Amino acid sequence: MLISEFVQSIREDFKNLAEIAGPEAAAIIERLGMAFEPALQKHFLDALNGLVQEFNLLDGAPLTLNFEGDEVHLARLVAVNADAGASPGDYSARIALRLNDELKKSIEHLATDVGSSVNSWIVRSLERTVRSEPSGSSSFGKRQLRGKGRA
Repeated sequence: MLISEFVQSIREDFKNLAEIAGPEAAAIIERLGMAFEPALQKHFLDALNGLVQEFNLLDGAPLTLNFEGDEVHLARLVAVNADAGASPGDYSARIALRLNDELKKSIEHLATDVGSSVNSWIVRSLERTVRSEPSGSSSFGKRQLRGKGRA
């Protein structure tokens, strides 16, 4: 999420409202919009922070709010040893994956955000996917027709 997009949408809303009153009001609102932009950003970030803190009081796995320039990232912290009672012998099967560099970097970034190793993050992601699809079949391509036909 980009903070600047949020602030810009509010400025546009005010500008559209001011145009109803005429061009003089629109010019004033445009100048005021530039002046109150830092305050809008601060209140937006304060609101997000309050939301994260409220969530963290209610849930066991806390959320974090991370900033990278204009971007805001929300991530759930998961303990590195969150393998939920599984013994090392439970994870003896291996799968080799071929990924493009961009996907690999994204996975590494997501795993780091939640305080996990890449392997643990991938295993948890796969476990969630399998649990959400109890039949083991993918929801993509169900009842897919193949072949040729004429209308």
